[in-house]
Amino acid sequence: MTALQQIFGSDLTWIILLPILGSIVVYLMPSKAARWAALVVAVAVFVLTLSTWYRIQASGQGFGDLTHLRDSVNVPWIRFQAGKIQFNVDYFLGIDGLSLPLVILNAFLTVLAIIGGWKKARVKDYLALILFLEGGVMGVFMALDFFLFFLFWEIELAPMFLLIGVWGNEQLKHGVPGRVYSAWKFLLYTFFGSIFMLAGILLLYFNNVGLPGATATANMAYFADPTHMVRGTVALPFLGVTASLQLVVFLLIFVAFAVKIPMFPFHTWLPDAHTDAPTEVSVILAGILLKMGAYGLIRICLTLFPQGVHDFAGWLAVIAIINIIYGALICLVQRDMKKLIAYSSVSHMGIVLLGVAAAAGTGDIAFRQAALTGATVQLFSHGIISGLLFFCVGVIYDVAHTREISAFGGVAKRMPILGTIFVFAAMASAGLPGLAGFVAEYMVFTSSFKIWTVVTIISVFTMIFTAGYLLWMMKRVFFGPFNKKWDWLPDASPREMIPLFALAGLIVIIGIYPKLLIDVITPSLSHIMQLAVATIK
Repeated sequence: MTALQQIFGSDLTWIILLPILGSIVVYLMPSKAARWAALVVAVAVFVLTLSTWYRIQASGQGFGDLTHLRDSVNVPWIRFQAGKIQFNVDYFLGIDGLSLPLVILNAFLTVLAIIGGWKKARVKDYLALILFLEGGVMGVFMALDFFLFFLFWEIELAPMFLLIGVWGNEQLKHGVPGRVYSAWKFLLYTFFGSIFMLAGILLLYFNNVGLPGATATANMAYFADPTHMVRGTVALPFLGVTASLQLVVFLLIFVAFAVKIPMFPFHTWLPDAHTDAPTEVSVILAGILLKMGAYGLIRICLTLFPQGVHDFAGWLAVIAIINIIYGALICLVQRDMKKLIAYSSVSHMGIVLLGVAAAAGTGDIAFRQAALTGATVQLFSHGIISGLLFFCVGVIYDVAHTREISAFGGVAKRMPILGTIFVFAAMASAGLPGLAGFVAEYMVFTSSFKIWTVVTIISVFTMIFTAGYLLWMMKRVFFGPFNKKWDWLPDASPREMIPLFALAGLIVIIGIYPKLLIDVITPSLSHIMQLAVATIK
């Protein structure tokens, strides 16, 4: 089989290529037909991801891990040599239990985002960019060559920059339209992190090339092999110290992931981006793009540099609690519904950081793996819960043209369906048992308690603030005395109800039967923890 046959004969290639090609077709079509074409492409990608899940499950061999992939394609792509310098890049895509749920989530939210953006101005341009963004993010979740991963990491910047910068909020910020300010802030923050990531990748690659008998490769599966795992030290002349190579490479690459998560103090781009982005872009931003950082933290940092993450685990736990507390406290003083939900994402992503810190800590491996499992479930559950919250805000904003909490009052009388779904989403975000949010938080907190006791106790009590700011928002917007100014408000339309009920249903399914998700991710996480135990000193 030739290289091209391997590439184009793989479903993984088409999961990336189909939305990218679809975006070009949509852009060239008339607006009315473009809507349906975009929806057909997005549904086709979603079906393809589900068929991949079904095919792997039907094989009876499990969902695999980084070194035992059930579905992958790996062919040479770039081969360059100049003197002693070798530069090898492979077209290496793979999917396992860690990446599969996020690939499916990306496809699912893209379908809903296209339905939500049905009536946008310049609709074919808008939908084409959403499809192109989907393809880039798919590449991030499936690329298993460092340079290919970096390429896809950068590709997603362009469509997101345009989606915010062209269709975002016109309200002035620092003398320019908010959409322009927030788009550039998003781009600069992410690009800043990318510089550090590239430096870390190059340090890892060329250090490995310089070792006797080493292979000139950026293949992640190669470095996941304990016999090839990064070892040694590196001099830092500007600091006058010599540090563990794993720690240095981890910290360089981690900066990019910290910006994307977002981790305090690199979080300030997120509230602006959410506030000024269109509703559907906020859904993708919170539901998918933030997960790229956490995915990279687990896939690359914890898997390939376990000693480096272990050395930093204490600081990571401290940062986690800062994220959780700071995000929750800032939510208590927000006046804008969208900004409140944006800061709640900062708080909830702190739970992911806590789970990873516990996994990288010292203690019983069963508790550490359970904490990591909870953190991974949180990626999926937060994606669907935050997506539902932003869709709810979008419904009310599209008719009222304001997101100011104090401007409303008692509007559940006019919008009973939206009010019910919004309260449901708030309860899921607060961790109500039986809903998706509870599963992840319970697993992380009960497991990390054995590893980082004080940090976990403080984090658990801080979750009271989560219930506080969500209930406070619900009370002021939907309940209490009715503000007759909004007597004309219509309830959610049938089209708007599609994403609302789809996400609500998925939240219930994961909350009641989390085994559906946990069984997929467990094989990959077990492998990661085995590597960590075998290599951490």
